[in-house]
Amino acid sequence: MLDIKRTVVHTLNEETNNPFVTGAFRPNFTEYTADTDTLKVTGEIPKDLNGVYVRNTHNPVHDSIGHYHPFDGDAMLHALHFEDGKATYSNRFVETTGFLAEQAAGRWPGLLNPDEGARRGWGAIGAMKDNAGTDVHCHAGMLIAVMSQRSEPWRLDPVTMENFGPDAEWAFKVGPAGVTAHYKVDTHTGEMMFFNFSETYPYMSYGVVDRDNKLQHYVPIELDGPRWPHDLGVTQNYSILHADQFTAADARHAPRPLRRIPEIRRRPHQTTCRHGSATWFCEGTMPPNSCETASQTAYRARSTRHPG
Repeated sequence: MLDIKRTVVHTLNEETNNPFVTGAFRPNFTEYTADTDTLKVTGEIPKDLNGVYVRNTHNPVHDSIGHYHPFDGDAMLHALHFEDGKATYSNRFVETTGFLAEQAAGRWPGLLNPDEGARRGWGAIGAMKDNAGTDVHCHAGMLIAVMSQRSEPWRLDPVTMENFGPDAEWAFKVGPAGVTAHYKVDTHTGEMMFFNFSETYPYMSYGVVDRDNKLQHYVPIELDGPRWPHDLGVTQNYSILHADQFTAADARHAPRPLRRIPEIRRRPHQTTCRHGSATWFCEGTMPPNSCETASQTAYRARSTRHPG
């Protein structure tokens, strides 16, 4: 079977030399479903390989108003579902509010020019299109796609790739703050740990959704100002959050550059019991690995040196 679900109308300039919309980055405007019953298979698919592999991509559909940024593209999920020696491929746009609005308008302002927008925005800076193009995991039987600057938790079926919109169980409870990319799912407990951040007090929040998709824990993380955090680490009993020296210009001021504020001391990371209180304890920027022993919680961080 090779089925074309739909082809989305686009306004991209096909003669552009922008490296982020040409060559290997050329966007795809057609949604397909294809299986190995009718397509040629090179080699053999193991019959004991069962599950789904999904990746998220930024897939732009319209030319931006102003400067184009590679993170501006709309989310398109690509999935391979394996079962009993067979495989089915499908790709689907994540139908966020931003995607549907830009389809109606045929244009969008882009991450670098939020002041050109005519609609309310989303994300931590309150002026972006929620493209959900950064992250995707499976939790409680559904894929959840989000972007790095906060999204509503957009759900898709992991096999059929059907869009189901924001999670009706708890999306409203986390309000406009939403979910930031790089949330974590514990494969042993089924819990999902997430955080979000904003330019308004308390500047960060942290939550836990259980294996039955119930929001069990959602608390403010009080900071002394807005930050630009990127990730969190998790261990068996703890989650590790961070707040660096980076912030951005005032909302809706282009081009919204990140800036480092040397006079603000880098805040150590915060470790929190998954359902309890929090304390601050270490530094870094991204958590490639976290672990827990009887006497300590260890956090291996990747950091970047900055002049001055």
